[in-house]
Amino acid sequence: MLESKWGLRFIALVLAIFFYLSVNNVFGNVFNNNNLSQNSSKTIEDVPVEVLYNSKELHVTKAPDTVNVTISGPQSKLLKIENSDDIKVTVDLSNAKAGNYKEDYIVKGLSNDINYNVKPKQAYITLENKDSKTMHVQPDIGQNDIDANYKVKDSKVEPETVKVTGGKQQLSKIAYLKATYREVDKLNKDTSDVADVTAFDKQLNKLNVHIQPDQVKLTTKVEPYSKKVKVNVHTEGQLPDDKELDDISLDKDEIEIYGNRETLQDVNEVDAVVNLDDISDSTDKKVKIDLPDKVKKADTNEVTAHINLK
Repeated sequence: MLESKWGLRFIALVLAIFFYLSVNNVFGNVFNNNNLSQNSSKTIEDVPVEVLYNSKELHVTKAPDTVNVTISGPQSKLLKIENSDDIKVTVDLSNAKAGNYKEDYIVKGLSNDINYNVKPKQAYITLENKDSKTMHVQPDIGQNDIDANYKVKDSKVEPETVKVTGGKQQLSKIAYLKATYREVDKLNKDTSDVADVTAFDKQLNKLNVHIQPDQVKLTTKVEPYSKKVKVNVHTEGQLPDDKELDDISLDKDEIEIYGNRETLQDVNEVDAVVNLDDISDSTDKKVKIDLPDKVKKADTNEVTAHINLK
């Protein structure tokens, strides 16, 4: 590079910039100790909140999860505080009984020359007397969890019951304990995997209770998607002039069709067409079912028509 004319010019340019910055004390301004001693401020977001209380007899049913903390003081001290792990925010209810509380936050891990401001300023916390009971867990598998070509044949959880601990009022609100797969979705085969257990009220609001165990084994068996649809009977052709149709009935009023859940959504009936051209007396006749293209198959392709003449 030194043998190149352009290389020498580049090095000369770098040296010129360096000398210019040195003469104008730019580096000194950046690293000057006076700057580090000046007061500054910054905000640490999403700092976890720890509530101190009598956990043997009480349960927290309402409490903030995180807060934002703005700290101010010497810049040299603030540089050492980079994230939420460097400070600790607590609410001290060690001597409290069951009830609703509005308390100040306590920030720990700061030197005496650093001031802090917590947002929100105060914590609203509810403590309830602790209680426990055993409850049944139900599988929670929705259509979005299943491949559109399949449906749930059977599902079960192991163990079927769990121990739920929480405030008495919270426990009384529990309407469902649902087991939901952690990672599995779009099931297209029989599956057994870990599921999280969550408590909900009647409006499906999540409740703050302790569940043990909070994970169960959820087993789901699937089968090809199908639905039952009505069979309509239609006629074509003509009877002899001296005959009149009295009634036609089918031995099956509905059949089960198979296919994709989304494409079968609008299929609610199928047709069976009876040709009257060759019929001169009351009789039974096998009739083909006309299946739409979107139907993959049916539990039967024909039905028996009971034809009555008069």
